[in-house]
Amino acid sequence: MSEIHGKCSCAAVEFKFSTDALLAYQCHCSICRKATGTTYSTTLMAPENDFIWIRGKEKVSSYSKENGYKVNFCSCCGSPVPNKFRDFALYSIPVGSLDGMPDIEVVVQIHLGSRAKWDKDHIEGQRFVEMPSVNEMLEFLHVHV
Repeated sequence: MSEIHGKCSCAAVEFKFSTDALLAYQCHCSICRKATGTTYSTTLMAPENDFIWIRGKEKVSSYSKENGYKVNFCSCCGSPVPNKFRDFALYSIPVGSLDGMPDIEVVVQIHLGSRAKWDKDHIEGQRFVEMPSVNEMLEFLHVHV
């Protein structure tokens, strides 16, 4: 099991988690493009009991939409940071917040139906025009709760 560390840009918020597999998904929806300022968000999941806030949890702010979308961010620098994933015992972790260069494999692509026309990146992994069921997503990511 690997221990992974991460933090926001200003290092006010720091966290760590343990995982057996660094499997991620990329979301191409317009909400994720706006939240990241780029073509898609890349995210992995970590079980809640393997996740620890090291510092700065009180500096975490949140934004949610009625459709279930949620993003946490550092109130100092605005960087996306992990958030509790819906009603599951999981944390959704933005891959860009991780320290170092962990060997992450993207295994699922979602919301390809709203993919930006200028996004010419090569697409790997399972592909979905919309979002598959949450249970199906978690199965692809080898996350068991």
